[in-house]
Order: sequence, then structure tokens, then C-alpha cells
Amino acid sequence: MLLPELGMGVERLRAEAEFTVQAYAKYFKARGVFVPEQVVQSVETYCLLERPEFTAASARRLERRHRELLVVSRVEPETGRVHGMLDGVRQVFVMQAMPPKLRRVTVWEGEFGLEAMAVFLGRSGLMPGADSWKRYRHAAWRRMVTLADERTPRLAAKRWRWHDLRHTYALQLLTFLERQMDGVEPDLVARRRRHRSYLSGHIRYNPLLIVSLRLGHSSPETTYAYLDYTDDLVHEYEAAFAGWLGDPGEEATYAEIAARAFQLEKQPAGAC
Repeated sequence: MLLPELGMGVERLRAEAEFTVQAYAKYFKARGVFVPEQVVQSVETYCLLERPEFTAASARRLERRHRELLVVSRVEPETGRVHGMLDGVRQVFVMQAMPPKLRRVTVWEGEFGLEAMAVFLGRSGLMPGADSWKRYRHAAWRRMVTLADERTPRLAAKRWRWHDLRHTYALQLLTFLERQMDGVEPDLVARRRRHRSYLSGHIRYNPLLIVSLRLGHSSPETTYAYLDYTDDLVHEYEAAFAGWLGDPGEEATYAEIAARAFQLEKQPAGAC
């Protein structure tokens, strides 16, 4: 993602963000992305506290490479276009149509000089490449396995992939919409009967069709496969996460969750 897609660095009218991706989406299909307010706030905190260190360290290096970078001079939030200089030529690009390689070398003037427009930065000061993201994923998995104990939710049998996040999102959204519509149905047979009735009785508010639209599936049949998992696995996962986060009714921040997972919670006074 680029900062302007989240409304950062340009005037943002709403706390959340919504934009379209295509050139780097699955099968190059235009897909809508919604970023909730809490996530945008987390990114803003990162940009305020951590990101400046990376941009300051890489500004001089990027200045020396400016000829091979797309140096953006103007962003049009309403049209999604960016104007800039690449290879000595002024050009205009639509952000959703910018391929990964071009997005990676897109920069603009920041507090310390040239800085990448990408939300997350690598050691080079630019957006991490595919190999770097792979290393981050592997390192995260190794850390999860190393720190796992009896309080940890059950881990998957295989190392997770980035695409698994898409499946998790689909399952959670589908389950939430089903409960909003009919409430929790404890009987497995009745729940499956309810699933089959959606297509004929609730077309407009059908959770399956809503998830299908959000995922950009060409046919609801592709999304239909998720129904096989909403009966048992999601409820098991939710129970595991509920035990991890604390007692029902408690609200835990991500910082508290991380502190608990990494055993950094503050000890009561007088405790050894």
C-alpha cells in the first residue's frame, strides 16, 4: 500500500480508508480494499514514532538514486492519480494500475528529503521486495513456534502464508454476517439448512454474496466453499482466541496481547 491510499499525506475526510487495487491484486482483477479506523490509527502511530527513523537514514541514499525513482510532485486523492518524474520524463499514473515494481520505487519529498510513499519500508528505504516479505513471514513463524506454550492458541500444522490472511478474513466476515442475520444456531443440521436457504430467501442481505463481493470472486460458487468451515473451525478458533485475550467482556489492546504472548506483562507489586 501507498500512504495516499490510506489518506496519509493528503486530505482525508474519513477516519477509515477505502480504495481499489488491481495491478497487484489476484488475477489482476479490480478489488476493493477497506481499512477500518483502528488499523489506520495504528499505521498513523507507526508513521509518527517508527517510520521517521527509516526515512531519515535512507534519504541521502534515495537522493543519489533519484533518476531511477518515480519522484511524485502531486497527488490527486479524488482521482487516484499521481504526477511525477521518472527517467527525466514527467508522467501520470493511476495508483490502482501501478504494478509492484513501480510502486516500490515511488517516492516523494518528506521531512528529511526523498522518502518512499510505501507504508512499510525495508532497509533500503523503499518498499520491501517479495524476498524480504518472505523472510519476514518465515521469521514470524519461527518466533511463534519458539514462544508457543500452554496459553498459546493452537498453531496450524504448516507455516502460514500471506494468502491465509485472506481466508481468515473471509471466514470471520461470513460468520459475523450470519450471526447478525439469524443469531447463533447451536444445532449443526439446522445451521447447514440455514446456509442453503440464503441464496433463495435473502439475496440482498446474503452473507455469502457480500463476502463474495468483498473478495472479488467471479462467482458465489467460489465463496460457497467457505461454508464448510464456518460450522466448526471458526467457533473453535474463536474459543481459543477468547481464552487468549482474557475473560468474556474484557477488552485487550494489541499491546496487551503482545505483552502476554511475549511474557512481558507487568508483575504485581511484591511479586517475584
